[in-house]
Amino acid sequence: MRLRAAATFFLAALVAGSARAEDAAGLPALDADKLVFSISNMDPGVRPGMDFYRYASGAWLDRVERPARLSSYGVFDVMAERLRGQMSLAVAKAGEEAANAPKGTPVQQVGSLYNAYMDTAKLDAAGIEPIRGELDRVAAIKSFDDLVQVMARQIYVNGPILFAAFATLNDPADTTRNAFYAVGGGFGIEAGFDSILAEAPDDPRRAAYRKYVASVMQIAGYPDEEAARIADLTLSVETELHAAKLSPAEGADPRNRFTKATFDELQAQIPELDLKAYFRSVGYEVPQSVVMYEPHYLPVLSKLLRERPLGEIKDYIAFRIVRSFSPVLTTAFDAPELALQEALTGVGVQQPRQERLLKLLQDNLGHPVSQIYVQSFFPEENKQKALDMVERILTAFRERIPSRAWLSEATRAAALEKVNKFYYRVGYPDHWIDYSSVEIGPDLVADVINIGAFGQKREIEKQGKPTVHEEFNSSSATLPIVINAGYTPSINGFEVTAAILQAPAFLPDMDAAVYFCRIGGIIGHEMVHGFDSGGRQYDAQGNFRDWWTPSDAKAFEAEAQKLIDQANAFEVLPGLHANGPLNVRENMADVGGITLAYAALMDYLKEHPSENVKIDGLTPAQRCFISWAQMWTWKATDQYLRAIVAGDGHPPNNYRAVAPLQHLDAFYEAFDIKQGDPMWLPPEKRVKAW
Repeated sequence: MRLRAAATFFLAALVAGSARAEDAAGLPALDADKLVFSISNMDPGVRPGMDFYRYASGAWLDRVERPARLSSYGVFDVMAERLRGQMSLAVAKAGEEAANAPKGTPVQQVGSLYNAYMDTAKLDAAGIEPIRGELDRVAAIKSFDDLVQVMARQIYVNGPILFAAFATLNDPADTTRNAFYAVGGGFGIEAGFDSILAEAPDDPRRAAYRKYVASVMQIAGYPDEEAARIADLTLSVETELHAAKLSPAEGADPRNRFTKATFDELQAQIPELDLKAYFRSVGYEVPQSVVMYEPHYLPVLSKLLRERPLGEIKDYIAFRIVRSFSPVLTTAFDAPELALQEALTGVGVQQPRQERLLKLLQDNLGHPVSQIYVQSFFPEENKQKALDMVERILTAFRERIPSRAWLSEATRAAALEKVNKFYYRVGYPDHWIDYSSVEIGPDLVADVINIGAFGQKREIEKQGKPTVHEEFNSSSATLPIVINAGYTPSINGFEVTAAILQAPAFLPDMDAAVYFCRIGGIIGHEMVHGFDSGGRQYDAQGNFRDWWTPSDAKAFEAEAQKLIDQANAFEVLPGLHANGPLNVRENMADVGGITLAYAALMDYLKEHPSENVKIDGLTPAQRCFISWAQMWTWKATDQYLRAIVAGDGHPPNNYRAVAPLQHLDAFYEAFDIKQGDPMWLPPEKRVKAW
């Protein structure tokens, strides 16, 4: 995630509000308003020790308004908008070339899906008829055995996960082999906002969701009264099932996720569903044991199936199927989708259809569309610069582990082994997944179904085989077109995507202090995830194993508690505080990330003394910490902030801008912050874990 750009660039960016040039891709050129690191974004009238956030970014906060179309606006929102702009151009070009492109190539597949999605006249004329067969199957359900077949079919046709699902992933105790996981089903509301299901019945967001469900079912042809009944039913069913799932804070602790059950024990928890029939219908062999990813869920589902009339179950399934396929059906679904979005995020502006397509591509043709992105927009110099950063941050981590006096010798040695065995990749995979056999043509729903069948076939083929890590293949975290860097405990490693190695987070021609404390801080952040409250429970091979002495574990928990207390004291909105237990892993990674980045920067400047100079009157240390703070500067709607506090492991960005810095002694030295200043955190409250 981070940046560099010449000082002359910033001088040119000082004039806010001027007409903006366009870059080579035809997108608006970046300037200080886009949170490229710049002294013009600072408020030098504020003393750093009084309010470092205002000092680093006060001028930007005063000058720049959050665009009405966005629920938040900061560096990564700027990047997301630019990414959408880049990819809108690229996929439109693929659409023009699809007819003449060789069948099965990324251009043909992405271009054909683009053309089908943009043919709104055809989609509107078809209404919901493309999924009529799926709805007829639901209507024909007469028993739980029939229900099992519908649940299994939805796995194959890229439909919703109904009630429960079973997936193959690394065995937590032995990452060389796969295991089956029992996971809870999804909901009709997007995962990031499902916390509203735990809110009071009169919460306005629940009312908005209820209205959304009713609108969806009306578009699907249900009479108003029936649609309203199904909306009430949906809220009731999902509230009951949501309560059975681990809370976000509970789920962040892998100890709560990895209980094993025999198949017979699993079946006993949900006797209504013939799980042998389910596995066989999906294409799996019946497993001997299953990892209970949601350990309390199935008995609650069993009770719901036992007590609810089968007709209600069918009505709920019908909604879930319509809702799941709605993005590839008639545009009549756009209006209720937008209304729900406004209630949940505070934004009532619809993105252009061409940009909304990108989420569909990300979820369905991740590697083909990523190939187009990498070839079009990812400079090789960005990859090489980032790889250099990884090595430097890794060296800083290796050198730091032996100095962790709070660890016993045995635990310290195991920690160093884990650092030395880090897996990492930057940009994009060495080998792309081959989608060439997938038929993509003018029928959008058929395309999505074909992709689903292709994906499920690949999952079936993994059963009984050694695990193979598929590089950059998480649609939500590590695809090259996702703006992210992600650590995966089971591989003891991380991937830094091509999309995050872009401006304004990463500009490879800026001074070292800026890019070390942006992209370097993010790289360090991912490394430290291997040693946060969850990551520390995995060993160097990625196995879920306790390699800590009891006294070391106790010492770690004491360090983590400091972060919990610090976050709990931060007021996000009046009366709403940050969620310390939920955020502790990310906060520990932030503290460790900027700590390692700063250490690597100091080592770099020793190697390059000619660069250890003031720029714009600021020392490298000062520019480092200001760069970090500006990277996390943002504006967000109240609705979005409430959703983050309720269910996101990451704290709000304005917290991340300053709170991690308060644990570094060098931060206080750089700005002469002293005891009694509001920014002062007493030494005994500072985390020195990593």
